[in-house]
Amino acid sequence: MRDYRLFAGTAAAEKQYSIAMVLPVRFVLRTLALCLYLALSLLAYSSTPPKPAQTAAPVVDAAYVASQFGASFVLDPKIPPMVGDLDGDGYEDLVLVGTSGTPLLSQEQFKFRVEDPYDQYFGTGDPRITSQFTLHFDGSSRCILIVFGWRLSPPAKPNPKLISKFVLINTPFDSVAIVNLRLKKKNLQAVETVDRTSLHSLVFWDGKRWRWSAQGMAGDDTLFKMPPQN
Repeated sequence: MRDYRLFAGTAAAEKQYSIAMVLPVRFVLRTLALCLYLALSLLAYSSTPPKPAQTAAPVVDAAYVASQFGASFVLDPKIPPMVGDLDGDGYEDLVLVGTSGTPLLSQEQFKFRVEDPYDQYFGTGDPRITSQFTLHFDGSSRCILIVFGWRLSPPAKPNPKLISKFVLINTPFDSVAIVNLRLKKKNLQAVETVDRTSLHSLVFWDGKRWRWSAQGMAGDDTLFKMPPQN
């Protein structure tokens, strides 16, 4: 007669041996997986270039405006300088209001671009033509001056070859403010203007050019679903 106790004891010993072998293998695999994860995390962190630091804010005065846009531009003292992230790159942008009777004259020298988002909305946005228009009833030729990443030195800007300064002409306004804007599932900031008829409008960057849109215009009200201000 066979001694089944012998077989049972052998099976139990083999089972215990198998468990003893599996546990260290699992521990080693988990340890290797954790080490691999940490190594990849460190590699990704080291390969990400550090974000350029913003310098102290320059003094915004007549000399600053002349150095950025030319002597023909005069800062409007009634509207203080404003800052916000208008292009969504995480860097502070500067918004000014100034006047110039010849906004196109110095754009090549000072490397800025003149745009007319207001007239572009209605179909004629060529500044070479629309700069001859007079939309401000006080005849002041006011314009909106914008500098992307104004606290970054030129070599530190994300793409120094791109135009980073703009002069927006012909936008009618009595007051200007920076507001939050939700556009294409992205949180941005925009320039809100209010004209003499109390019409609220937005001037915003769409990634390629400046656009104008007014509250109450057909198809434009969706742009005014703005998140709360900070």
